[in-house]
Amino acid sequence: MRSRITLLLFLLGCAILAPCVAAAGESSGSRLALAKVEGEREPTLILAQRSITRDWGASDESTYVEVSVPDWKSEGWAFALSGVVPGAGHAYLKENSGVLFALIEVGGWVARIYFGNQDEQYRQDAATFRGNPEDSSAVWSFSRWQQNTGGDPTGIRTLYEQDPDEFDVRIARDPTYGSGWDSAPPKDQFSHYLDEADGMLQRRRYASTALWFNHLAAAFDALRAARIHNFPLRQNLRIEVKTAWHSGAPGVRATLERSF
Repeated sequence: MRSRITLLLFLLGCAILAPCVAAAGESSGSRLALAKVEGEREPTLILAQRSITRDWGASDESTYVEVSVPDWKSEGWAFALSGVVPGAGHAYLKENSGVLFALIEVGGWVARIYFGNQDEQYRQDAATFRGNPEDSSAVWSFSRWQQNTGGDPTGIRTLYEQDPDEFDVRIARDPTYGSGWDSAPPKDQFSHYLDEADGMLQRRRYASTALWFNHLAAAFDALRAARIHNFPLRQNLRIEVKTAWHSGAPGVRATLERSF
């Protein structure tokens, strides 16, 4: 707007001064003219363009300082820690509730080891009671079974060599091999050992299942505790997207800001 007003004033001034200049020229008997330019060449108009560059250096908007949020806890890390070692994620969060999961874990492993040892002990007792089936004086023998049934003991002998535990189950519970026992009472005692071993094995499996559930429960409880811990901090956090010049080029930076 200001440039337009200036131009109008200039044209108005020229219109006012033009008659005065013409009169002055006629009275002097000469014509008003521009001075002649001396030289061998005609004057030329040269247009030049100047390139203006700016070295963009560090500025307030391109300077970022990474600051950790005080007392912020990683939810994923807490979940993973308690998933591997129940109670570890709670210790990372400084939560006392993880002690319960740690005690359950210790108790579960103690039970698993105990029942596993008992299972092996009862099976060993059964094998000792049975004796060597190659010996004809054992409470169960291949020769006695062959003599009483007239069958070929090759198959059951092969099973004994490859899997003694399965062999014990077969001679105790399959009526086909009942004729190999010396008498009924030894068979009943032998079956009792196997029943006790199976019971311990089942308890060991229960302990293993409880351990898996304890890991899962501890992991999700640690995740819950981490979210509750971070909830007051989360209310004061926001993501701010800014544009800035960095190393002579524009860039976009997302920052996590906390209000106090």
